[in-house]
Amino acid sequence: MDKSIINSRFIESVNYLINNKISRNKAEIAESLGIGATRLSEILNNRMKAGTDLIACLCFKYDISSDWILMGKGSMFRDNKISEGPKQVHIPDTIPILSNEDFISIPLVEISVAAGCSGYDNPSYLDVIDVIKMPSTMLKNNGQYFCIRVKGESMTPTILDSSYIIARTLDRSEWGHMPDRHVYIISDRDGRAYLKRVKNRLSNSGFIVCMSDNVDKLNYPNFNLEEQEINCILHAEWALSAKMPNLNETYYDKVNQLEDKYDMLENQMKQILRAIKDK
Repeated sequence: MDKSIINSRFIESVNYLINNKISRNKAEIAESLGIGATRLSEILNNRMKAGTDLIACLCFKYDISSDWILMGKGSMFRDNKISEGPKQVHIPDTIPILSNEDFISIPLVEISVAAGCSGYDNPSYLDVIDVIKMPSTMLKNNGQYFCIRVKGESMTPTILDSSYIIARTLDRSEWGHMPDRHVYIISDRDGRAYLKRVKNRLSNSGFIVCMSDNVDKLNYPNFNLEEQEINCILHAEWALSAKMPNLNETYYDKVNQLEDKYDMLENQMKQILRAIKDK
């Protein structure tokens, strides 16, 4: 696609809107497109190109055919319908309030309780700390859900300490089809429970690889669990946190560590070369 030709069609369509009184002037069109009148004038005078976001906005607001403006196919307006002016986005005066029937109550429990869930069919037997409500549209029908508070740094920076995980109990028939690298809560036959990212090798090799997102593999190493060692698995479907993870900070820390190591190696190399030269 030739950008200069597309820009020419953009200019042609704007001039058509003004000449045919669909819009009063350039200032009105610029305002409807969310840009300043000066920028629009620069485009109309061929001193600046209209970006794809601006072209898309013009097409939406004034029913201009994207096929015409991008490829010269068909007529200027969609379905040969001449625009009546910029479209207005309707914002309702009131937002519908969901009733209690539209929410599902999820028990907040310790991770060890949730991970031993296979023996609990009646929530009244659970040691429930609190209850959290979520819209039913965000959850799978007939799923057994638990809310677990995260403790520790093993899944940092993805899932922070004191965050909450909404997890669904998986039927054993689902284990072999668990998507790779999703986050799960797994309990073993000895009663230990883990929140880990998982590589699923159950179907082919009969085990899963449990991985922490924390890059400190010395303290948070990967480990395998054989199928016969696994008691229960829950799929982490939602994470709730009052803190936003700063992934950039994590990567900057890694870069800084690498730079420090590089500076150290460079200094050691200089000392070695100096020692060789002095001999």
